[in-house]
Amino acid sequence: MTTVLTESQWSGFIEHLKQAGPTQHSSAAGLCTDLWAELAASGMFATFADAGTGGAGMTAAIQRIRDLGRNSPDRGLTFSAVTQLASTIYCLRAFGSKELQARYLPAAEAGTAIGGHAITEAEAGSDVMNMSSTATLQGEHYVLNGNKRFITNAPVASTLVVYAKTIEDGIDKGLSAFLVETGWTGVDTSATMDTAGLRTSPIGEVSLDSVRVPAGNRIGHTGAGLLMLDQVMKREILLAFTGNVGEMEQMVDQSVRYANDRKQFGSSIGSNQLVADRIVETQIAIELGGALLNSIAQRLDGFEDVTIPIAAAKVFISEANVNSAVNAIRVHGGNGYLGSSPLSTHLLDAIPGAIYSGSNDLLRTKIATMLGVSS
Repeated sequence: MTTVLTESQWSGFIEHLKQAGPTQHSSAAGLCTDLWAELAASGMFATFADAGTGGAGMTAAIQRIRDLGRNSPDRGLTFSAVTQLASTIYCLRAFGSKELQARYLPAAEAGTAIGGHAITEAEAGSDVMNMSSTATLQGEHYVLNGNKRFITNAPVASTLVVYAKTIEDGIDKGLSAFLVETGWTGVDTSATMDTAGLRTSPIGEVSLDSVRVPAGNRIGHTGAGLLMLDQVMKREILLAFTGNVGEMEQMVDQSVRYANDRKQFGSSIGSNQLVADRIVETQIAIELGGALLNSIAQRLDGFEDVTIPIAAAKVFISEANVNSAVNAIRVHGGNGYLGSSPLSTHLLDAIPGAIYSGSNDLLRTKIATMLGVSS
């Protein structure tokens, strides 16, 4: 049964995170199951069940992901939670049949079943249309074949939303999405990938070898995968980089405390304008990035095209997050570079933001093209 989120539940969970203290550095890889269970018990994954997938639901989800980013001692948890919310739960609620929703949403929204979405391939990262995975209709089943990599939550997932080229009656019908259970014959999610950052958000490879998927497990219409993916990725970017805004707030809090407490030459180092400016630079990015994301969320469900704003927000916030991590290390000086400090981990966690959900280089080219710049 879906756990419906209440404000008191959520506030209690956030207060628990605050009492747990600042982020602790850890080189351990893998999802923190205890924190995941607590997050699930708070009702976080039932946000869309409670408020819908429209404006109210996205506003609630954005605020809670920002709260999580600011207070969680585990950034990988935030990243994995975004995948659960945007790529599994939103996708099913927005595009899945009533039967699929009834079968899979309760466990996903209770957090007892973890989901992921399988898009990226070795030769098809940002170039989605170049993917080689196929789904061939044979009677009442599709037969899926292909290999995916860099799939968030794959090593611990119960279900995956898999995107593949769809073949029906020998004709390529374009990309479609399928709800695949990882326990089915032919699905292999055992190959994990050892990343430098976000180590508590498990990432792995997915092998699909003649996987028989019931036709009813197709999400949406045949060939609608690209349109669905566009909508899913817009929500994923909103949530993931809202989490980054919260994480930058966490770094500001840590830096302000340190700058006030650390004394040099008889004064706190924060009295040095150059040190203070590093903190202020991060706060400026928080204000601009947060305002931009909130504006996009309000416009997303209307008829306005938010392709450029959302690409711009992703580029701006991901790069500001890296700069903020560097600034936090420099505010802390040598103490920030120690292995016992969480700040170097913050930096490694921030770097992939320029890569996932569409590389920043590609997004800059996309923005230029949409502005009418000739190629």
